[in-house]
Amino acid sequence: MNPVNRHSSSDPACAALRPWLPDLADGLPLPAEAEALAAHLPGCPACQAELAELRTLFADLDALPAEVPPLALRDNFLAMLAAEKATLAAAAPAPGLTAQRGDQPLAAAPKPAVAEARAGTQQWLRIAASVALVAVGAMLGLLLRGGQPAAQVAVAPVQQAPALATQLAAAVQRPAAATDRLRLVAEAPAAVVAPGDPAVAALINTLSTDPNPNVRLAACEALYRLRADPRVGPALVAALPMQTDPNVQITLIETLVALREKRAVPQLEQLSQQPEVLRAVRQQAEAGIGQLI
Repeated sequence: MNPVNRHSSSDPACAALRPWLPDLADGLPLPAEAEALAAHLPGCPACQAELAELRTLFADLDALPAEVPPLALRDNFLAMLAAEKATLAAAAPAPGLTAQRGDQPLAAAPKPAVAEARAGTQQWLRIAASVALVAVGAMLGLLLRGGQPAAQVAVAPVQQAPALATQLAAAVQRPAAATDRLRLVAEAPAAVVAPGDPAVAALINTLSTDPNPNVRLAACEALYRLRADPRVGPALVAALPMQTDPNVQITLIETLVALREKRAVPQLEQLSQQPEVLRAVRQQAEAGIGQLI
């Protein structure tokens, strides 16, 4: 819907006020230099009509669900990151490399240009790794949008599942690198081979208590893959109010909608009415309510 131009080209007041109508429609006050133009609005039907159309347009735009980048972007980014790491490893000098000058062994030093490039690459990798974790979290929800068939559970030795559950529980309770916890969470669905597996309970605990939002996102995805377990649905509903990270909140909402978990409606209603919650999350909660009721 585009605002209709009803203004008279000969009306200088309309021409002066019209550039400020989008700000007024967005709830912004006129700046000091344009305050005098406000007196024109009550007596101008054309300006009033365009202002009303702009407000409707902005409300429609705000109601649109938040767009999530395609899942292929995550895979391409991780592949690029792996290639950069491999290049950096290949360029690193072998440990203990020395150069001889006379009788004195000297440690081989990289050329200044190479050292500077390597330092820049290492800094980029640190930044890229952080961005990758956030990107992974932001795009996990797309796995839930297509109504994929239930994931096939790989057959693994039964004795591995209790060990994995123990590792998961221990990783949450003691200091451990987030990458190690991510690895354990990613391995969990393939190791679960029987109903009541303790790894599911460990994943539920990870989703609720892990301090790293990316680990919680991975736990949410793992639980979705294990959705045949009757503990998963209620646990996801209970976990929603505990989350404060927007990526985790949106992914949980999409998971609950994909599972048709109607017990989540009260939680979604509460989340959609909290002003401190990010607007994109509130919109996702409102959309989820509409799909579940």
